[in-house]
Amino acid sequence: MAVSPAMAQLPKFELEPYVGAYLPLKDLISEDIEPVGRVTGSQKEGFALGGRLTFWALGPIGFEGNFVYAWSDTELSAADTSETTSGHVWAGDVRAVWRILPGPIGIHVDGGVAYVGRGGDSYEDVTEGKSDVGGVIGAGLRIKLPGLFAIRADADAYLYEAQFTAEGEAEPSEKQFQADIIISAGLVIGLGL
Repeated sequence: MAVSPAMAQLPKFELEPYVGAYLPLKDLISEDIEPVGRVTGSQKEGFALGGRLTFWALGPIGFEGNFVYAWSDTELSAADTSETTSGHVWAGDVRAVWRILPGPIGIHVDGGVAYVGRGGDSYEDVTEGKSDVGGVIGAGLRIKLPGLFAIRADADAYLYEAQFTAEGEAEPSEKQFQADIIISAGLVIGLGL
């Protein structure tokens, strides 16, 4: 794979702090429980902060470590009542990144393995199932700035399963497929290493 002269001059390591929005697409719990009836539990949209470290190994191919933390309450609904409690979601992942359109305005795609966890008051009675291993896929846009800086915007989808066992319960909840979206923007800093 040939590396263009412009790509050969790019820094090998980049650090990006970012802000974003956490957008869960699926219910955490959705099942019929006697005598209550239909019970649903969902994570709510929230504000997210994160950071990623990218190593550009082979021209347009890089490897990235990422961590994101989102403040996200949960809502539990049954019959005619609902209750909202404080919570948070975090994820750490490693992924491969491919610059499919390198240059001053670039487009990239990525994918890898993620570990997603939850915490806060919403989960204080949960004994098992606060975290799960899954996958992450994403795409983004990068705009080069003067010097070793760039602005980067990404949309990432975390795909995994949720299943919880509450304190005092013998049976866990039904497994629910999860698709959590993180929309983010940040400042890329080339480390020049």
